[in-house]
Amino acid sequence: MASYSGEQQVKTVINTDDIKEIVAILNNKFNENYSLVSFDEQNQFEFLELLNKIFTHLDSRWTIDVKVDNQETIIYKITEYLRILNYPGQFDDKWSQSVLIADKKVVYPIFYYLLTRYPELEKRAYLAKYLVPVFVPDEFQMDNDIKTCVDQIKDLQAQFQVHHQSLEQVQSQSMNPEELKKDITQFEQEREQLLNKISNFKSKVLTKPNFNELLDVTNMLRKEQEEEARLQDKLRQQRMQLDQTDQMLLQAQQRLIDAQKSLAPDNSPEQMLMALRNEVKRNREISKDRLGFDLKERRKKLEQIERLLAEPPITLNELNNLENTLMALRRAVNQMEDKLKREAKPEDDKLTIYKQQAQLVAKKKERAVEDIKKVEEEQQLIEKEVFKKEDQIAKERGPNYKTKGEFKEYANQLKDKKFQYQKLKDELKALQAERATLERTEQILRKQKNELLKQQQELEKTHGIVGYSKKKEGLEKLSEENQQINLQKGQTLEEISKIVNEIQAQIQLKRPLIQEQLAEIKTVRQQYSDLEQDHKKKKQEFDRIMLGVESDQSSLVNEVKKLRDEVYALDRKIRLNKFNSEILEIKIQRLNDEVEYGKGGKQLSSQFKSNAEMLQQRILKLEENIKNLKQQRELVKENYEPSLRQMNYFSDLKKILNVKFQQLSNEQGQKQQMKAGANRLVIG
Repeated sequence: MASYSGEQQVKTVINTDDIKEIVAILNNKFNENYSLVSFDEQNQFEFLELLNKIFTHLDSRWTIDVKVDNQETIIYKITEYLRILNYPGQFDDKWSQSVLIADKKVVYPIFYYLLTRYPELEKRAYLAKYLVPVFVPDEFQMDNDIKTCVDQIKDLQAQFQVHHQSLEQVQSQSMNPEELKKDITQFEQEREQLLNKISNFKSKVLTKPNFNELLDVTNMLRKEQEEEARLQDKLRQQRMQLDQTDQMLLQAQQRLIDAQKSLAPDNSPEQMLMALRNEVKRNREISKDRLGFDLKERRKKLEQIERLLAEPPITLNELNNLENTLMALRRAVNQMEDKLKREAKPEDDKLTIYKQQAQLVAKKKERAVEDIKKVEEEQQLIEKEVFKKEDQIAKERGPNYKTKGEFKEYANQLKDKKFQYQKLKDELKALQAERATLERTEQILRKQKNELLKQQQELEKTHGIVGYSKKKEGLEKLSEENQQINLQKGQTLEEISKIVNEIQAQIQLKRPLIQEQLAEIKTVRQQYSDLEQDHKKKKQEFDRIMLGVESDQSSLVNEVKKLRDEVYALDRKIRLNKFNSEILEIKIQRLNDEVEYGKGGKQLSSQFKSNAEMLQQRILKLEENIKNLKQQRELVKENYEPSLRQMNYFSDLKKILNVKFQQLSNEQGQKQQMKAGANRLVIG
């Protein structure tokens, strides 16, 4: 099976069918003559040459020679171009090494991505010529001329995007001239048909007595429609104003946040990066969760309302029929469920349990895959934002900020230091082993020393001079310590005199510098007090402006709320007028049809000429049914009492027959007992 990863859902595992597709595209589009075997048997240089050929077809400016250029240049160019083509690879050292050695697990997904998405990537490569940001070294970023050039390039790129989008819209909206001619001829035919219908309608309607009333109703309808269009335009303008005020508020808040951040000079790059990441995360949550959810819900409501408005109104009979069909379907479903429960076997029950568990597991797996995809998409978006923010930080921080190439050099230095560390660690292990041997030799020597001391003490005992060696060692130690103390005293006195002289010389040298710094401190304090006063004034002005903005915002919110209420009320009114107008149109259509039926121009159906005739026929049928029911009621009244008496007679007769039947059955039982019994004497 093929697994997918990343934003583009690129295959990371390529099967035989995918390789067939790669070979077919190469043979058709690039005039190659590969088979599955020959394609699979290529070496690393042939794979790189093929990749180079694909890149050359995508972009004519692509220049690389696999045989001449070194490996670092090749992998750097391939990586950067794949990033431009939005290939979601890892782009780490392991991946780069796999590309250089043409590892099929890495190279085949690249071929599949490039060839299956060739038209899309061709367009992306064309746009990359003009939209890829220009790299400016750090030492030139502070130059004003270069800054202006970079800004001009960005403006030109924005203009190019606008023109390209407009060109795509024109190309998508442009039609074939022959199709336009057909549409024009069709519209002219429809226009002639409409003119004929209008003339016929005028000739028919002008003779009607109620034409003036109908004309007044249509005029009112037209005015309502114009009013509705005017209100829609007003609503659109008010919504645009609301969006503009929201944007102004967001811009003011953003300027406030930027000002607060700029007032903190002790911010480190890590803190700025963390703040930018939090801001990106917050903006993503707002745009994805809140705005996306509200937009989706409002679109759903709008679609539901449009569908309801497009559908014809449901009558009461249709509603009753639908309810009856729903009840019948529910009864049928219940009957089928009962039948399945009765016919189910215990083995089938076990299988259903396992099936349900398997379905639950499959659903959980799908949800997990979707969650992983979402997380990977978010991760890639965050990485893109991080790259953008790092570029911004590099521009703001100046030449001291490390670029990507400098980070690579820094990584190489770390590798060298790691190698040196490992080497020193090995030397330390060797020294530790040597130390262990030396400690062992020291222990042996101490043991020998103790043995020699014991022999010396025995000799002192034999000669009668016990303790002579210890006293001699003590005197030698005292003399050595006395010499060291005298040397230290002389050294300390010389050092103290030197230190005093150095301190005095430094004081004499730094005295004018200290005086200059004190004068600078006084000026800086004065500047600080001035800046503090200026800051207080600007802060008061800022607070005043913020109060005004907040009051304007609250007034705008209240005004928007009122306008929304008015719009909702007008929408309800428009909808009611629309329904009433539709009802009037239906009634007018029925009246017109009835007039046509009366004139004989039309006929309602094969049985009835008009609605009046149909209703008259129904009235006659209902009157006949009423007469029949009245006659049946009279017959029931006449036969009610005799029939009731007859029912009573039958019930009494039934009771008598039951009593007789019980009596006969009792008599037959007694006779059988008399026949079967023997002559016995019973003494009680």
